[in-house]
Amino acid sequence: MRIRCIAALLLALASLAPARADTVYLVNGRSFENVIAEMTETEVKIRMPGGSLSLPRSHVLRVESSDSDFAEYLRRKEAIRRSASAADWLALAQWAKRQGMEQGAREAALAASNLDPRLEGVAPLLRSYGYVFDEQLDRWIPYADSMRRRGFVFADGQWLSREENAARQRAREEELERRRAERAATQASQATQAVREVELALASLELQQRLQRTAEPPAVGIPAYPVYVFPGFWNVPPQPCHHCGMEPPPEPPRPAPGGSRSQLPRETHGVFHVPGSLLPGTIGPSSHGSR
Repeated sequence: MRIRCIAALLLALASLAPARADTVYLVNGRSFENVIAEMTETEVKIRMPGGSLSLPRSHVLRVESSDSDFAEYLRRKEAIRRSASAADWLALAQWAKRQGMEQGAREAALAASNLDPRLEGVAPLLRSYGYVFDEQLDRWIPYADSMRRRGFVFADGQWLSREENAARQRAREEELERRRAERAATQASQATQAVREVELALASLELQQRLQRTAEPPAVGIPAYPVYVFPGFWNVPPQPCHHCGMEPPPEPPRPAPGGSRSQLPRETHGVFHVPGSLLPGTIGPSSHGSR
């Protein structure tokens, strides 16, 4: 009995003692406020409502201590951890809630529900944190776990039954297939249009070339006369002489069948014999000017 009284007195003194908290400043400019810092030669362990982490000592610039509700919460939790009842945890949760320590209030309320899930006062706290009571499990579980246990699926920001989710999946796949078909049809139409444009450009170019050839003026210079080529000489039909004004002589006689080519004159007006060649040395009226 005396021991229990001493324990209760120590608990009361601990609750009256000022609670200390730390602010840890890091080298990179960040800081952790209202935490409990435990420093060693190599690292700094930081305890906070959401959990704890350890940092190398070289990453910590300095640690400053001050009064903190979180430190008080940790002291109270350590004091009731071994022999606390569900009512004690509920009282701690309600105190943390009043202090604005949501993480601590949720933690203490869950501890109370584990000891007595139907304790009056637990339900309002846990419902505010998104917990529901599962009759089959006889305990409080997160709302998401409860919906999954009932066969619902969370999709597009809402809970759906498996049938509704399957229907949405089919509709989504059909919409994707329709969009792919439309995209393929558009690409095919664009390709056909491109081929038509190329064909039209080629046809227009060919028409322009034809019109250009038709509109070209005839060549100015020596009239185009037919040229007859026989082995051994080049025969140009007689033409008027532009230099001497003489009428062209009559065409040289053609060799009789079986006759010799040597019987032909070697030089006539406009006819020059080039032995062993099909091309004359000089053609046309220029020969008269050299005489």
